[in-house]
Amino acid sequence: MKKVIVAMILVLLLLITACSSETVEKQEYQRYSANFLDIFDTVVQVIGYTSSEEEFNEYVEEVYERFQKFHKLYDKFNEYEGINNLKTINNNAGIKPVEVEQEIIDIILFSKEWHERTHGKMNIALGNLIGIWDETMSEAFENPELAKLPAMERLQTASLHGNIDDIIIDQEASTVFLADENMSLDFGAIAKGFAADIVGNDLKEKGFTSGVIISGGNWKVLGPPKEQDRDYWIVGIQNPDKPYVVDDTAILESVMLKNQSIDTSGDYERFVMIDGIRAHHLIDPDTLMPGNYHRGVTVLANDASVAEYLTTELFLLPYEEGRALVDSLDGIEALWVMEDGTVRSTEGMESRFHR
Repeated sequence: MKKVIVAMILVLLLLITACSSETVEKQEYQRYSANFLDIFDTVVQVIGYTSSEEEFNEYVEEVYERFQKFHKLYDKFNEYEGINNLKTINNNAGIKPVEVEQEIIDIILFSKEWHERTHGKMNIALGNLIGIWDETMSEAFENPELAKLPAMERLQTASLHGNIDDIIIDQEASTVFLADENMSLDFGAIAKGFAADIVGNDLKEKGFTSGVIISGGNWKVLGPPKEQDRDYWIVGIQNPDKPYVVDDTAILESVMLKNQSIDTSGDYERFVMIDGIRAHHLIDPDTLMPGNYHRGVTVLANDASVAEYLTTELFLLPYEEGRALVDSLDGIEALWVMEDGTVRSTEGMESRFHR
């Protein structure tokens, strides 16, 4: 009996010691945050727990410098000295291959792979179609009284030059060639998550294992927060009817994250009403019009790039097709806000709700 009691005491002492050690470790870390506004046309925020502000700032500086590089590489509007970027590729469509850095080849290969694995609604080759809608929205914001929808004939012409197979990659030569001289690429729907995965994974290897990189609606989780009473992040899913309200009524659900990433796409933050149509940036390649199956879609995945890619894909699919796609993929959970405001979600997503 004495041996049993002694054994129990030893176990309790070990548990107390372990808990105390973990508590002390968490107390040694402080929470810091920083943000910058001049990358990917959105706010990029870094939140993390480190042993000192100096250590945190070193990580933030690396995020900023590397995100700047990705911004330049994936920019379709501007050229930069000494860099062949997305604009360089588009400018040379049908003319010649362009030698590029590996990060451009990798994002194209990623996009081609997922285009094959899904229904192909998300398509980086539809830059001309997306550009028409961007132009339409910009003009409507500047002169609402003159706003009008683009002619269907113009949209149809643009859609003819969106065959993703016309993007020719030579990995040995590190070149990209657009076989269609009228094609234009657009990385806007995947650039943030793709950059966050590369930068975030490198930072984890350097020791930044308790933090997140938030770019727009994309969360790249590097590891759980070092809090005494919480080992998960809480991400609120926005109510599309209250995009600018800052209180509990603006949050449909809150999701707990430890090591997975999350992204949301919707029609409610940047849009303009034209002739009764809600014009936004998520364009259906079949109808050539802004998608209207849902108000918003949230995706949970291991990688930020996959989460961002699938939010666009699912937004442009009817719920039944999108749900079937999600169910066929490992490690993917999703939530849909339907056109009428009802919410549907996978069981795995519901299991992560924080209520």
